[in-house]
Amino acid sequence: MPVSPAKHEWIKANEESLVKQSRSFSIPILNLDQRFRIPIMVEYNLNKTIDTIEDSTGLESDEKIYLITTFCEHLERDSYSSEMHNRMLEVTPQEEAFVFKNYQATINLYKTLAREEKELARRWTGEMAEGMCTFLKKPIYTHQDLNEYCYYVAGTVGLYLTNLLRLKGSNITEEIFEKLLADAVSFGRFQQKLNIIRDFSEDKTAKGRSFWPQSYFENADDNVKILNKMCYDVLEKDIPGAIEYFGLLPPGNDSYDYFIRFILCSGIEYWRILKDQESVFSEAKVKLPRKFVQNLYAHVSSQTREQFKNYCQQFYEEEISAWPENWHGA
Repeated sequence: MPVSPAKHEWIKANEESLVKQSRSFSIPILNLDQRFRIPIMVEYNLNKTIDTIEDSTGLESDEKIYLITTFCEHLERDSYSSEMHNRMLEVTPQEEAFVFKNYQATINLYKTLAREEKELARRWTGEMAEGMCTFLKKPIYTHQDLNEYCYYVAGTVGLYLTNLLRLKGSNITEEIFEKLLADAVSFGRFQQKLNIIRDFSEDKTAKGRSFWPQSYFENADDNVKILNKMCYDVLEKDIPGAIEYFGLLPPGNDSYDYFIRFILCSGIEYWRILKDQESVFSEAKVKLPRKFVQNLYAHVSSQTREQFKNYCQQFYEEEISAWPENWHGA
């Protein structure tokens, strides 16, 4: 079915927002097949809209909550909020404002989705927004707070993706779906925790916030030990479920499979460079080499499922066995 000129422009605008916000994640998303590409791109841009409001340094918490709530209320009505749009363009630096410049195009493209696709977008974007608003007023003090926050901002993404896979994918039996759901939160959470570890200095300096549990720093004088406590938590509690999630994917969903591989592999390689990395606490941001990221999609999609699963399992088994038994960074 041919795409109308208007929809073509909306797709281009959404691709621009996606690429400008994340050059790495744009690679596997733009390589998704037609079943998944537009719904996931729209969901990414919807999520990024509220995420950018949450991160804004030009707004107080009450106004952030108001604007996020306004955004979600309009999304429920399949409509666009000019109030939120104009306010965020006022306070957002030009280089970070693409998601707002193209906000109306995102809503227009969202409105072209099938009814079930829109329902999934509203449900999981709304739950993410609810959690963000809660934690704009509530500090992350304990490990439980960290898990709760990461559920809202990333576990919901894993649940959205899994429900979309059931809706649009192939060979998704009810049994497979239920097993995928059991691991979907771990899959989303492990990536978010790595982002939180990596962005420690930027969050503290630019945003005046910390997403690491405050209790970890009480009576502690060794930042690297705290860092490794964060890393060990991801390794022990989240990476096994993320690996299992990949292993459960049935045939007939190659582009979704490669999308998951990209996220899983980039997370594993980030984990390797974050562990023991003192520069996490400095202004120099820890990054994967650009060439590695550019070549990552081609690399993981060229492997057999068995080869990729072996890579994941070997990483996990080597790293978990290298930690002293019962080590929790205490």
